[in-house]
Amino acid sequence: RAVLDRKMSEAGFLLKRLEDVGQVDTQVALVLLRLCGGYCKLVHLARAVPPFSQSVLQIFDQDVQKCFTSCTGVHPSNVAWKQAQLSLSRGGLGLRSLSHHARQLLLHHYVSLAWVPTLVHIFPRK
Repeated sequence: RAVLDRKMSEAGFLLKRLEDVGQVDTQVALVLLRLCGGYCKLVHLARAVPPFSQSVLQIFDQDVQKCFTSCTGVHPSNVAWKQAQLSLSRGGLGLRSLSHHARQLLLHHYVSLAWVPTLVHIFPRK
């Protein structure tokens, strides 16, 4: 839990700095939010977050939305925000939801760990 709190604090600091950038150049702030400050910032951590900590990921998603609103001055409706969370190829802004994808990421993590014993037998140490 301490690692999760520390990472969330670091991500929150980055989002605050992006809000400052958004006051100067909105386009740069949105690109940085999509590529560096949103989903990709904590996706590696979401793979190992137990289900009882999922609320922390929802708070992060809300912080991303606040950052977007601060940078653009746009207050999207729930439907518009859901569209903004879609990938660019699907007509969204690429601001993917970490809490929405967390269960799939956790499942992928456990499935990948299930293969480890098999790989150990296939490729034994010498």
